[in-house]
Amino acid sequence: MAPITREQALENALASSRIEGYEVTEQTRADCRRLMDGKVDARTLAAEILARRKAQQG
Repeated sequence: MAPITREQALENALASSRIEGYEVTEQTRADCRRLMDGKVDARTLAAEILARRKAQQG
């Protein structure tokens, strides 16, 4: 069995999230890629996501 690529692993994880009822947006994909690429750490990304949500809520 061939190992899966990072992109396949991401798609599998996002599919699982959709099955669980979560919305997967292009922003979600971009955030995941930034995390996987080491461009942002989990703490910083979580803070960004919370800030975006707060801004959306007004």
